[in-house]
Amino acid sequence: MVHCSLRLVQLVHFRLDPGRIEDRINLDHMQMLKKHFDAAAADGVEGRLSMELFIVVMSQLLNLPDEMQPQLKALFMKIDSGSHGHIAWDAFCTYMQLELTEKEDSYSRAREVCFETPAVTKTTPHRDTLHRVCVLPDHSYVTASQDGVVAFWNPATLQVKRTRPNPDANKPKQKWITDFAMMTNINRFILSTGDRELQFFEASTFEPYCQISGLESVPLKMSFWHNPRNTEESILMYGDNQGCVNVLVIPNTTLAFRKWKQEAKVDGVPTANIEKVASMADVRYACWEVHRDWVVDLKYEDHLRSIISCSNDPSTGIVIGNVVGSTNVESALRENAMKRCAQGSSARKRLSADQTVFYVYKGVKTFAYSESYNILVTGGMDRLVRIWNPYVNTKPTALLRGHNGPIFYLYICDREQRIYSISTDKTVKVWDAQDHSQLCSVGMKSHVIQGEMTAVLYNEFTKAIAITTDCLSVLNLREHRHSHTEATQTHRDAIHCIRYNPHFKQIVTACNSSMIKVWDIESGQHVFEYNNAHGTSAVTSMIFDSSGRRLVTGGRDGLLRIWNYNNGQCLRTLRKGSNEEVTCVIHVTVSKNKYIVCVGWDRRINVFTDTTDSIHHEQHALPHWVDDERRGHTEDILAVTANSATNHLATSSYDGEIIIWSLVSGHIFCRLKAPAPDPKKPFDPMEGDAAVNTLLFLSARGTTRRAATLVACGPAGYIHFWNIYKGGKVMSNFLPNNEGANVLAVNSHNTVLASGDVAGNVKLYNISGYCTEGTERAPPPVLSQFRAHTSTIKCFEFVSGLTQNEFLLSGSDDCSVRLWTGKGHYIGTLGQTTRWDIEDPETYAHPRVPRDVLAEPIDIPEKVRQSIDSSPEQNNKNNKNDLHDVDLDMEYQEQEGTRLRHVKHKPGPKTHEGPAVYHSLPCFELTDVPPSRQAPVIGSLDPLSILDAVEIESVASEDLSLKPFTPKLSVKSRRSSPMTTKMKIANGAGAIKTSYK
Repeated sequence: MVHCSLRLVQLVHFRLDPGRIEDRINLDHMQMLKKHFDAAAADGVEGRLSMELFIVVMSQLLNLPDEMQPQLKALFMKIDSGSHGHIAWDAFCTYMQLELTEKEDSYSRAREVCFETPAVTKTTPHRDTLHRVCVLPDHSYVTASQDGVVAFWNPATLQVKRTRPNPDANKPKQKWITDFAMMTNINRFILSTGDRELQFFEASTFEPYCQISGLESVPLKMSFWHNPRNTEESILMYGDNQGCVNVLVIPNTTLAFRKWKQEAKVDGVPTANIEKVASMADVRYACWEVHRDWVVDLKYEDHLRSIISCSNDPSTGIVIGNVVGSTNVESALRENAMKRCAQGSSARKRLSADQTVFYVYKGVKTFAYSESYNILVTGGMDRLVRIWNPYVNTKPTALLRGHNGPIFYLYICDREQRIYSISTDKTVKVWDAQDHSQLCSVGMKSHVIQGEMTAVLYNEFTKAIAITTDCLSVLNLREHRHSHTEATQTHRDAIHCIRYNPHFKQIVTACNSSMIKVWDIESGQHVFEYNNAHGTSAVTSMIFDSSGRRLVTGGRDGLLRIWNYNNGQCLRTLRKGSNEEVTCVIHVTVSKNKYIVCVGWDRRINVFTDTTDSIHHEQHALPHWVDDERRGHTEDILAVTANSATNHLATSSYDGEIIIWSLVSGHIFCRLKAPAPDPKKPFDPMEGDAAVNTLLFLSARGTTRRAATLVACGPAGYIHFWNIYKGGKVMSNFLPNNEGANVLAVNSHNTVLASGDVAGNVKLYNISGYCTEGTERAPPPVLSQFRAHTSTIKCFEFVSGLTQNEFLLSGSDDCSVRLWTGKGHYIGTLGQTTRWDIEDPETYAHPRVPRDVLAEPIDIPEKVRQSIDSSPEQNNKNNKNDLHDVDLDMEYQEQEGTRLRHVKHKPGPKTHEGPAVYHSLPCFELTDVPPSRQAPVIGSLDPLSILDAVEIESVASEDLSLKPFTPKLSVKSRRSSPMTTKMKIANGAGAIKTSYK
């Protein structure tokens, strides 16, 4: 009891929700609750509390209002997973302990960091030491070296886009570049030199713009800041070898540079002396004597309104000081600066009230500041990473130990809640910004970056660390690397199952990596998760029991497990006769007896009794039905469903056979098998065309014998409506689209049918009254159709009872689960940061659509594509002959799914190209068309030539009377080349399209 309670206290870093009752319980509450259980034991009820007594006790302990009683009831139901009606103290502690353990594991998994090793390394155009690497607003890298060479890099390919060569390469005396800074607000960059100069260049042309000369000391480190709210306001600062921090405050950057441009030229470059710059009315200059050693780094932080600088001197390791001092009298400041310049030194010390000095043992080499966490992180020669409160300089709040070399670079990523530190031995460490634990460490043996490190940069957009030695190396983060669309993902692997629990208003999802997650449907937020549900095997199917308190999962390992899904406790393991994959599992009730039925690759129907009284953790299946062993399926069973109104069970197999069984006797009721749409082309079982993937009983239609009560998905992607009586009859069959249906779902009233395909398309049909009186030739009316995902849809789940409207959940191979309204309006994706309110349509994402779906050109409607295409007949002909130039063995070697064989041979989704530029060109016919000329035969010149003759139908006319016309450029080939070329002429210009038949 004490251990469980202490774990509750330790969960402060888990972001506990004060609205959840479990997160309000502390050690005192646990001790008082234990007394109530002991009192119940004294009363002769074996130390157990009923639901009513539990609600009363918890309401008194936590001072909960009456509005919280539904949550207390839900908590009791979560603990009482066996529906006994009472809970014991041990059951309560077990639930809390397992929930906290899984929360801790979930929190640790969410913080996992992994780098792609080895690092990507590219050679640079630099021939000298690299001083700085920067990132531009377009996420491009910029590197600058000591010889003045500046290179711009593509962040995706790490290819050099353009380079500024060394202008002094042929001169006997070359300038020594000490640092580099970008001025993104005016598209220029700055170079500081050993000749005590600041040189300004145009970033687009590399042409010198102007320079500031006559600095009192050598600038070693530079930093530039501009106001994001007013780009004209900027601050240029640099630290020198005298320990001074020099500041140029420029209220109007454009005006100031225009004045500097008008100065006299020196070596062809307009040059302004620092004394003249300090005396200008539109520039404020200050030189602060801050450190007793060289300035190693400096930066302006707008949140603090101060400049942070550091040095290797311990007494002034880090200093946070004002920009221009406590006085704002510009005239006095300028007059004082001019007098000191005349005396030979303009440096002065700040007042003690204008700066905060931090004493750091062995000084500071690098620092980072976070406005969100209000922390200052420093690192230096003592190999420690210190975390400070910027307003308290007496003692750091935390020490991060682990580096074996001096700290070279620090970065705080607020969005990721991490601290990145790199030491001189090229060891990269990642720390949690909240609890200060080490998340990852990558050494030189892993990233294989050779040479002496000279500059480091972390790019938040690409989530990569750029390290410069004599080369440019990039170390990418492996976790959550989405495509360019940045689509939200629910899981890290393909989704296999979705279930909705109306009792707790929660969604349960499972993926290929055996991860099960619980979500709150009212807000879309993550509630709970547990990993390795079936070890390393995928979860292929799951269902809730009749009480909704336990979850039954089937896996690729051939096992079934019963869970208290609210805390991740495995209550029982069900074993069938073999370890073949489980493809589908259902929960049925026959004459008040409850059973769990599963099917799979063992080609048998496995039935387990569902009882909570057994003391054994493992349970074996009942003996197989006699008809199942003698006359059952001869191929792998893919789906199973039951009709409680008629006590019928339906199973479908890979060869397309559907068998209807009696749940009472276990005998075969009838056999169904759909004929091929084309009698001349029967189904090929090896290709998976005959497979029936989904079965649905329309239980709401009762025991009527005239209506279709079974819906099947397949064969060949067709949707079949079956009447199972009198030997079975197909009442209707139709193909939703060219891709065919892959999965089906029906709502609780059996009025709406949802179908999904391999391309991510969804269609909702109105099946109310469909096939109830006889056969139907036409498909049911379509209520809505939309594209929900970019990959194969694996599962559906209808949700009702929350509001007056119904909702639809869809899961796909693209690792996302999305919620839609009954009209196909997009609500959101599970896992997104933005909450929604299921009762407030204003919080829905509609009319927006998912980013990845929007980026796909297949979203252009078919009619629109045909209307903008000049030759729809030819395009349709070409589409029919399209070939998938894909190596099936390579593509499906690691295919994720529940049925590898038929997935391997299933045709892939058709590719639909978006409209090219030529589609939008207007076409006109010229009235006078001269006769075509026969081109000379050139096949004899080149025996290997593909083209033997070219016929060109040219058009030309001076008459500008225009009519619709599509001239052609036809190509004849002796080798029957599959390529045809069509030409359009628009306003005298030609645009060529090439397509393949």
